[in-house]
Amino acid sequence: MEVASKKPSLPFLLMTLITLSADILVAQAPTPRRQVNGTLGGSVLLSVVPSPGRKVRTVEWSFGAGTGDTIQLAEFTRAGFERPNPKDRFQQRLEMHNATSLKIKALQLGDSGVYEARIKTTLATVEDQAFLLTVYEPVATPQIQSQLLASTPEGCNVTLQCRGSGKGNVSIFWGKGNPAQQLDPGRYQLSPDGRTLQLSLQPSSLNTTYTCTVSNPVDQKIISFDLQSICLSGGADASFSKPGYIVLTFFLLVLTLGTAVWCWRMNNKKSADPAATPTGPMEESLAEPQYADILRSPPEGNDQALRHLENNMERSPQKEHLITTVYDQIRRTPENTSEEVT
Repeated sequence: MEVASKKPSLPFLLMTLITLSADILVAQAPTPRRQVNGTLGGSVLLSVVPSPGRKVRTVEWSFGAGTGDTIQLAEFTRAGFERPNPKDRFQQRLEMHNATSLKIKALQLGDSGVYEARIKTTLATVEDQAFLLTVYEPVATPQIQSQLLASTPEGCNVTLQCRGSGKGNVSIFWGKGNPAQQLDPGRYQLSPDGRTLQLSLQPSSLNTTYTCTVSNPVDQKIISFDLQSICLSGGADASFSKPGYIVLTFFLLVLTLGTAVWCWRMNNKKSADPAATPTGPMEESLAEPQYADILRSPPEGNDQALRHLENNMERSPQKEHLITTVYDQIRRTPENTSEEVT
């Protein structure tokens, strides 16, 4: 009697398919990455942690910068530290800290990427661990720029801007006091990027120091600002705003133009005034004509008279000018008349 073969049931096929799919998904699942942060120019340590009860035989390190290429960095064995290519971009900056840790010195921004470690144990098992390294620049020292909006006996309105906080994943936190505490709700407005803080404070709150804390995952800088230096001084220390420069420039321009127009009008007025024209010398020259004696040249052939005249002129260097005026003649006439009467 022939025994009929049993066909696999549908539920069994489904369970087999689900099991195989789960194995495929587990095999293709990416290795979890541990986040590690480093500072530009500093150093970082990548340490693998094997499973409990397993001893590490070798560790193979590789690096991928996300460009598709993977660099074989080093292999840790019981014999020591081996570098497949000592002339790669890391050169002498890699060290074996212990049997399970890789040290990277003099970090560069290009060192950011994924570092994978393949761990082979004495039980012939293989484990993969990965590290995501991000290298950050140190935070630049920030500065606070202040601008006084209004200062009255009722309060002070001022704007504080935290500048020079650097690039990258930077966070800005505003606080008051030392240590820094949360700001009073309803007394401030914050810009969307968190850099500009506008305060509206009462006189009782002016004796307060405000701080700007700038940080990234590897560094932090803090700067403080005393509110009294701007509110109680009436803004003497505040930076002059751009609208203020525009108003000042316009005022100076109007003042310059007004001065030029006034000078031009005064010059025109003086030139049009007849009394300002000097006419004295001309009138004197017209009212008092001058006369001169004309020396006639001697007749031709009278050389003796000519020589006599030249000798007289040489002997009398202090003689008065030959040109006389009518007044000189009049002044001399009475003298002559008196002599004749006598």
